[in-house]
Parts: sequence; C-alpha cells; structure tokens
Amino acid sequence: MSVDGVDTVLVGTWAGLGELFAAERGRLDVLNTPLVHDLFGRALFNLTACGHGEARRRLRPALAGRALPGYVPSLLDVIGPATDRWALDGTADLHEQVRALTGAMSARVLLGITPGEADAARFAAAFKVFVAATGAPPGPARYADRRYWAGRSARQDLHALFSRRAAQATGDAPGGSALAGLVAAFADAPAEAGPLEDHLLALLIAARETTASLLTWCLVELASHRGHAEYAAAEARTVAAGPDRLVARDKLPVLRSVLAECLRLHAPNLLSMRETVCPLTLAGHRIGEGTRVAYSPSAGHFDPAAFPRPQQFRPGRFLARQASASRLWAFGGGAHACLGRPLAELMALAVMAAALQRGLPSLPDGPPARISFRPAKAPIDPLPFALESAS
Repeated sequence: MSVDGVDTVLVGTWAGLGELFAAERGRLDVLNTPLVHDLFGRALFNLTACGHGEARRRLRPALAGRALPGYVPSLLDVIGPATDRWALDGTADLHEQVRALTGAMSARVLLGITPGEADAARFAAAFKVFVAATGAPPGPARYADRRYWAGRSARQDLHALFSRRAAQATGDAPGGSALAGLVAAFADAPAEAGPLEDHLLALLIAARETTASLLTWCLVELASHRGHAEYAAAEARTVAAGPDRLVARDKLPVLRSVLAECLRLHAPNLLSMRETVCPLTLAGHRIGEGTRVAYSPSAGHFDPAAFPRPQQFRPGRFLARQASASRLWAFGGGAHACLGRPLAELMALAVMAAALQRGLPSLPDGPPARISFRPAKAPIDPLPFALESAS
C-alpha cells in the first residue's frame, strides 16, 4: 500500500505484529524523516546498530524499575494543583490542559525543573517553539517554513538549558529527577551513543505528547462510562494514603485495567515506520532490502481473535486476565520498543488517581466528534471537561 506517497508493506494483524517484532533486531531500522533527523540529531530513535543498543543500555535504568518510586512525590506535587483546578473550574479544552500537565511532569522528572522556577518558563517557551517545528514539511520544503528555522534555534536554546542543568545535577540537587543518573550514565559514553542533550529532547517530547494522548483518552472513557469511573474512584482513594501503590505492579488492578484498555483502544501512534536493512520474510512473504515497513498497533489491538468485542470499552478483560497488558503494542515491541513506557504509565496512573480522588470525570458537551490520528491520536476540537462530585 502507499503511505505518504511511498510503497510500503503494512503489518496490521495481531499475529503479524508479534512476528515483526520477533524478527526486528538486525533486520529493521526505525525510519524517520529528514526533518526529524535535523531536529532531534542523534537521539535514540535516530540511531542504528551498536549506537542504538549502547544508548538504550545507558538510558534504561533512569526510566524504569527501581528509579520510578523516587519520582512519585515530584509527580504528585505537579499533578495536585492541576486536578484541583479541574475540580473547581473545569477546563475548556481537556487535551491542551493535559499536554500542559504532562509537559510540566516531564520537565520535573527528566530535568528537575520545578513549577514556578525561572527555568520552568524558559523551558516551556522554547519547547513550544520546538514542538511546533515538528509540524513543518518533512522534506526539502522544510527550509522554506519559518517553523523549521525557529525550531532549530529553539533546539540550541534547549541544549544550552539542558547542559546547564546537567552541570548542576549533583547529589545536592533536588530529588525526584532522573537527570543526575542520566548525566552519570553518559559521562563515559562513546560518540556512537549520541549526546545526552539529544536523548533528552526525544524523551521530553515522547513523555509529553504520547502520554498526553493516552491520558486524554483515559479521562474520556471514564467520563463516558460512569460505572467504571465509580469503581476506579474507590480504588484511587487508596492512593492518597499509599502513593507507593502507583509503582507496585500488584496494586491498583482496576486503574491498571482501565489504562490497559485505553492503550488497546487508543494507541497514541497510528503508524510507525521501519526500513529493512537486509531481506526479511514475514508471514511467508519475502521483503527485499531497503523496503519500507509500517505497523499499526491499533490494527492488532482490534483483532477479534485476540480481543473479543474489540470495539467495546471492556477493562474487565484485563482484570479477569482474559488479556495481558504486557502483550499490547502501543509502545512498540522488539529491539525498538519505547523505553519510556514504565514512566508514561506511571504518569497516567498518577493523574487518573489524583483526578478520581477529586471527582468523577464529565464531558459537558459529550465525547469528541472529530479526531486527528497523526502525530498522536487526539481530539481536533476543544473538549470541555470537569470533575463532578460523586454525590
């Protein structure tokens, strides 16, 4: 089929996705546009071969496992004021408010920037321009687009901010941030692993945009299914007394089932692109070197053989272990699976829990009527949102 005017092999079945990810290592590279390479430099998703593996090894410890509990207090400090406002005044546009919140959470956890400090405003202003640049034409036409050049300038400003924050990231710096650990991890990194500043750009945009998409749809589904919201709210109230439950895999089964079902129904990325670096066989079909391969997580997630009644919002399929959240492909799989999945899920769980402690989600004008699927799945029009008292 044609994707953006180029012949592309599309993998869209549940079985096909599993086969693709199993065969990916050494055979497929992430395919990004010249625009993405210009803006993100040698970030993880632009690296190949040994450089990619080396960068993943150094980034992983700060984004998962034992690092996550240390981020919980910082995240809750950022989340609390936002969800208080939702409960008091609501918001005229849920997705934009969620993007602002995930941006603040990402800055706090990845850079140690606390809301209200001078760098918070500097970062937000430069990052807004940088994100806008990702909407420039991906090919040669980017050079005629003002957003591109503004984004290149913002990239330099962000690099300078990152370098200054990294130089200050010592054992005496405020806790709850991954920055000191990342600085230490890349202190002796070979050039092929890419600079930490480029990796931070990629982590920040993924943590903000992808998580904002996921969280928006979690709140939309809870607003559309009051019974599920009430059930989840009862569990969310236990988080107030035990925030560590957010990082315990055997806790919060209801909230985790809602998160998993929203990942299934609303994968943030419609298509992800790869390119073969050597001949590859998938589902019995021979694919030559240099061929574009695209996969759609949503196509696999709506396979009725894997998920009965796939169009319905049914978190119970994960509670009853009829399905496994670990087998969802919203964050990819194989050699290029997203390293930020544990952090993104923690952020989404923390916001859902805080919101449900304050009230039940409501969409005064109903669910979104128009949806954009690229770069991330999101409502097109402003989406009014409120938290209503359970009584």
